[in-house]
Amino acid sequence: MPCSGHKGKTAPEVCSKCATPGCSECLEQVDGVFYCTNCLLQRLQEAESEAYDIGNATAVRNMQLEAKRRIRRNWILTGAFSVVCVPGAVSVVIEDNSPIPTALKLFAAPAAGIVAAYLVWAALWGIPAVWKWWKGLFEGSSALIFTSAFGWLILAVGFFVIPLYFGYGYGVFGGAIYEYRKNRKIAGGALLADSA
Repeated sequence: MPCSGHKGKTAPEVCSKCATPGCSECLEQVDGVFYCTNCLLQRLQEAESEAYDIGNATAVRNMQLEAKRRIRRNWILTGAFSVVCVPGAVSVVIEDNSPIPTALKLFAAPAAGIVAAYLVWAALWGIPAVWKWWKGLFEGSSALIFTSAFGWLILAVGFFVIPLYFGYGYGVFGGAIYEYRKNRKIAGGALLADSA
């Protein structure tokens, strides 16, 4: 049988995929199987695609697990901190020298407890989101070494206090709800399915 790539040469083998006859220069042997150049390239692309799909599936699963952990952790921490914060907020409302009229204390006490629990929940969702953004602003820049105490104070305020305030504000004014819903979608696979 003549070689398809070299006229005048005989083809001892054929491509196992497309059955094109070829000589030893035209065919490559991979794991005992012969492939022409086109089929070999196609096989390599398929192998890369499979590896990419496996990597994507693993990344998606890891994101889902992290979102589930984040949701569970924040609910547990909200409950734990609310055990202290809710009674404290309620006691401020119902104490005798409170500016709230006695008739409204019946309604104000549960409202204060709900607000206190929400503020805890909002902080647990807002601060990590802003911290991640804040940290990303400074990635790649070299750290400055301050020789004075004033320099270290600026560093502490700039890197720790500012993102805490912004994070708390972000969480209280809607960011916590956004972050929670986003994590619920990721945990359920809906957000990842939309982006794929």
